[in-house]
Amino acid sequence: MAYFVKAGVCPVHPHLSQRRVLALSVLPLLLAAACTPDDQVVMRPGAEEAPNGMTDDPVEGGAGAPGTNPDGTLPPGAAAGGGSVSPGDPSAAGAPGNAGGGDGTSTPNAGGDGSPSSREEWGQAPALSAAVALDDDSLGRQALEALGSSAVGATGSCSSCHALGRPTLTHWQQLSRSFAEACLVDSSLDDAAAVDTMIGCFEGHASGSAGFTPADFGIYAAASHLPWFSFLWNHSRSDAAEAADEHAQFVARVGMPRAGEPLTQAQFDIVAEWFTRGLPGLFALVPDDSGEGCTPFLDARLAAHVSDMQTSGWAARNAEVPLLMFGCAAGETGAECLSELPTAASTSFGAGWDLLPGTTLRILWDNSASPTTYWSRSSPDGRFIASGRVSPDANGRLGQVVDLERNAVISGNFAYDATFFPDNSGFMAQRGQYAPALPGGLPTSGKPGAGDVAITCEQSVLLASPAAVTGEEPECTSLTGQIGLYEQLSRSLDGDDYWVVYGAYGEDDGGFHPVYENPAAAFETRSVTTLMPMLNRGDGYEPGPPARVETPLQGDPMLSPSGRLLVTRVKGEERTVTIDGDDIVTAEQSGYALHFLSTSYDGTSSSATAEEVARVCLNGSKPTLSYDERWMVIHHYVTPEDAVELGFSGPDDPGFAPYAADGASNIYLVDLTTGESQRITNTAPGQYALFPHFRSDGWIYFVVRTLEADEYFVASDAALIAPAAN
Repeated sequence: MAYFVKAGVCPVHPHLSQRRVLALSVLPLLLAAACTPDDQVVMRPGAEEAPNGMTDDPVEGGAGAPGTNPDGTLPPGAAAGGGSVSPGDPSAAGAPGNAGGGDGTSTPNAGGDGSPSSREEWGQAPALSAAVALDDDSLGRQALEALGSSAVGATGSCSSCHALGRPTLTHWQQLSRSFAEACLVDSSLDDAAAVDTMIGCFEGHASGSAGFTPADFGIYAAASHLPWFSFLWNHSRSDAAEAADEHAQFVARVGMPRAGEPLTQAQFDIVAEWFTRGLPGLFALVPDDSGEGCTPFLDARLAAHVSDMQTSGWAARNAEVPLLMFGCAAGETGAECLSELPTAASTSFGAGWDLLPGTTLRILWDNSASPTTYWSRSSPDGRFIASGRVSPDANGRLGQVVDLERNAVISGNFAYDATFFPDNSGFMAQRGQYAPALPGGLPTSGKPGAGDVAITCEQSVLLASPAAVTGEEPECTSLTGQIGLYEQLSRSLDGDDYWVVYGAYGEDDGGFHPVYENPAAAFETRSVTTLMPMLNRGDGYEPGPPARVETPLQGDPMLSPSGRLLVTRVKGEERTVTIDGDDIVTAEQSGYALHFLSTSYDGTSSSATAEEVARVCLNGSKPTLSYDERWMVIHHYVTPEDAVELGFSGPDDPGFAPYAADGASNIYLVDLTTGESQRITNTAPGQYALFPHFRSDGWIYFVVRTLEADEYFVASDAALIAPAAN
């Protein structure tokens, strides 16, 4: 059954009204714990129910997490260990990890609700972590070794995916402290009420509507597979099979590291102790790895490249085929297309989005019934939009492909990062275990995890009008542990080589909760971009050996459709700020770097070289390039520095207050012939224009999410109108 709570009745977390799902399958449990017998927990007519009990139904209600007061605080007696402690005091009674011994085993009673019927049968919860009696220097070194930090000569573990510099570690410290202060004041789990309260706290502490993420747990995400969390889920009032399934889902969503070996309990004890003490000795053990400020420049050869692509790039080649574009009637091209779709200006939610004179925004699809997570991308002909979903569909699948031609949704057996080859021949999507990049959106090394499964399929799979894409079709190929996330595809213009690029990336999945800053750019000096050739066999794609290019202090690599341009986000200076007594190191972006890229593959070996030819001093999301390779497009989150551009006198202007409270993001278009950028949307507070990308003829597709949990796929003709205006 799909559940929601009647407005104003049940004391659930205040942000649940902005969410579509609860993490995992604990919704009925949390509602039962949160609601009185007089409250109504009902199923909305037509609500979609997922196999694990989740629903895309909004949950309405008042403030306070389950088992808490309306303001979110614990009621008297709820913390069995009693008293508040500072996470910085590892010796304090009731501090995280000091809940006592135990081996992590449990025996849920076979009674009516599956919960133990007595304290003796309940057993004692194991410690989340044990205190470690090491001096600060030894503790820091051993913790860094467990994490795999190169600063102490270690490898593997967390460093297989994450950049373990000062920005990453200090941000993890913030996240860990936040989780500990919110949920680990007492971790003893003495009875069913304590378990209910703990799970309710997890949900109340979650930062967005996409379920639990590592960011919600900080360093404690690395303990998700260890005995304390196992005890918690085993005692969550479900039968043994349900408990095991819930714990497995939790580990899949939250567990870290992804590519390295999980930490042992002893290793986690050391790491947790170091974070609990506040990372003593960090600055002595981990060196500064700072970037520089941004100086804009454009090599004249870039303009020549753009000129050449007007007649020989993939936009021109697809037009010659001709590639039939979605929404273009006979004789229509460019901005004339999509004329039968409603304009944003004609809707209540998008009435103010249009910004540039002469340009038009059109609503492609109302996707509010199945919100997406991370990037959505369209096929070159604009017909298909592929995305990962926040919650599984009725078949338990986490991917979807919207067929705009048929007004149909194709169920997809993938989770995220769907993208298409520029000649409209096929697509790729990731089907590995669910996990965001790095807690807090900080960058990873881009190395594929052992569980990362990329599927590549011929476009004919979608053109056959299927109800679902499983990845097991004869025209599909699965690649396990070979291609990193946030990949981008290209095809060479002078041969049959297809290329996949991936590298260090930062998590960016805004719009589920307010976002007040642009993605971090804490890339490392040792950052590397990987390019893998893919040979189209006609019935699937065969990977070749990867080539690697050093891209120091750069990440989020993206290829142009031809594969001749590589664009990256660049790390700026590391800055240390003090927040609540902690020294936090930040690394803001220092613009975008564009490189000429040369690749070769002879069937047995591949190679690649890159030469920087431009720097664009603008900060924002991972970029994408147009099929004629003249334009770059990004989304940019509204910050106080944007107040004047948005028409206010400054960030203290009362009119800017709604943006300061709810955040927003807009789409920016960059002309690579001049380096000039222009904002092309004007979203309202709480509206997030995200993940822009091009279709072959120059229309820009993007997603708009709202804090009210609405979502729309939108198209802009700005790149088609701008040349005429200039």
